[in-house]
Amino acid sequence: MLAIAPIALLSACGGDEGPDVERSYDVELKVDDSGDEYKFVAVDEVPDFRVGDEVTFIVENTGNLNHDLQVQAPDGDVAGVAPAVAPGDTLEVTAFLGQVGIYRLNCLVDDHLTQHNMQTLIEVDPLIEE
Repeated sequence: MLAIAPIALLSACGGDEGPDVERSYDVELKVDDSGDEYKFVAVDEVPDFRVGDEVTFIVENTGNLNHDLQVQAPDGDVAGVAPAVAPGDTLEVTAFLGQVGIYRLNCLVDDHLTQHNMQTLIEVDPLIEE
C-alpha cells in the first residue's frame, strides 16, 4: 500500500519511435496543503509501478492554494507537466515510465517544493516477464 505523502517512488522514458506501453492506467491523487508540508495523497491503493507503464495522474485540488504537477524521471528529464489549477479543480498529466528508479511528482507553484517539500517519489521496478 502506498500512501503518497511527501515521499513515494516512480520512473519514465521513451524511445525514438514512441514507447512500448505495457500497461496503461490512472492514479487518482488529492492535494493536502493543510500543514507545513504539502503533499499529494493517493485516493485508492496504488499499483506496483513497472517499466513500460503509462500512468495518468489525476489530481483533485482539495487544498486551499493553486497547485500544479511536474513528473520528473530518474535522469532528471521532465516526463510530464500539468499547469496549476485553483482549489476545487482537477488536473491530469500522463507519463510513460520507461526507466527503473525513482520519479518525482513535484508541485512547482511558488515555494511549495522548496519550503513545503511538496513532492512525492514513486519507485518504478523492472518489467516482470510472465
